[in-house]
Amino acid sequence: MLISKKNISYLLFSISLCYIISPWFFEKNLLFNELLSAAGLAILYYRGFKLANDPISLCMTGLLCWSVIHMLVSLLRMDSLYYYLRNLVISYSMLTYFIGFYCLVFLPAFIHKIRGWLRWYIGIFLFVPVSRFLFERFGEAMLFPALFKKPLRQWVPWLLIAMNLIYGITYSSLTAWILAAFYLLIFISPGYAFFKQSVLLICGLFLIVFIYFIPDLSLIANRFSPYTYNGIADVMHSSRFLSVDPNSTWRLILWKQVMVDHFPINLFGLGFGTPMFKYFPIEDYSKLGTLPYVLGAHNSYVYLFGRLGLPYVLLMVGAYLYLFKEYFYHKAYYYANKQILLFWSFFAATVIALFNPALESPIYAGAYWLLLGLTSRAIYNRNHPMINTFA
Repeated sequence: MLISKKNISYLLFSISLCYIISPWFFEKNLLFNELLSAAGLAILYYRGFKLANDPISLCMTGLLCWSVIHMLVSLLRMDSLYYYLRNLVISYSMLTYFIGFYCLVFLPAFIHKIRGWLRWYIGIFLFVPVSRFLFERFGEAMLFPALFKKPLRQWVPWLLIAMNLIYGITYSSLTAWILAAFYLLIFISPGYAFFKQSVLLICGLFLIVFIYFIPDLSLIANRFSPYTYNGIADVMHSSRFLSVDPNSTWRLILWKQVMVDHFPINLFGLGFGTPMFKYFPIEDYSKLGTLPYVLGAHNSYVYLFGRLGLPYVLLMVGAYLYLFKEYFYHKAYYYANKQILLFWSFFAATVIALFNPALESPIYAGAYWLLLGLTSRAIYNRNHPMINTFA
């Protein structure tokens, strides 16, 4: 007897839930990201590799095709097959997008079944800190919107912000606080134009600051050694701003290497199996040889730009512009059918990837693309109301 599409979807959602709650166990030990990626490929095969023609799906199609090109070209450029395969997580994790896109129809009933349990689980561990094997340090924020049954209630957005502030305190997670700030911007923005102008202003100010500090960040090259702190000390002593937080300073150094030091090769992309970093922090000397190849930039969008080049940036900017326009122009529709919660979950994944190694890591990558698939299908259904099934 064949398993129904509903049961398959429930199984995939259950695996996804476990993966998001405890990726450090379920991915590290059971390879749930790879399992979900394989399931996404199987769904795509079931569909006869026929992809939707909505803007986000077209961007995903372009991104997958560009990734395949890099997979082939990198076979000639890679330093090692091992590092090549480690970097491939960037590409194959994208396949979880199709789980979200084709299984959304079964998600509301699944959430209804597990919401009570999820409320207890998150409600307890949001205040009582436990190991990351039981409660992920910042990824749990992707599940917070699922706790709300009626998003139309006026207090829901503010409770969501408060939950992330508490989350940031309990688990010492600055990412959660930044997410709370992003939610605040989303909720107070009167429309798309205000939101776009605010984001452009923030990005513009950061770019000015980043360019200003490039000469200071370059000092890392003078005395860098994996066995001393001389290099990073020189950078931090060059500016009062850069001396505040070593972690933030290292982030800026990593971003500079991706965006500046590899120019103009990074416009095409460095591909897979090639070294990304020359200067980097070290926590485990046994991994010294692998870090130039697999260390994340603590900003997945910067890192994927380094690996996949400018086409990745253009495709993802196109997808995000369409998604944010949809959110602000049709907010009432998504509040009414409760799919506004999908947007909020994907916004959480977006902010997490902005300050952490997410899309280049099997620990988080699958969840990001899965949530994008769910959100994309919600948008697709609004534009194609007669097509709302798995098939």
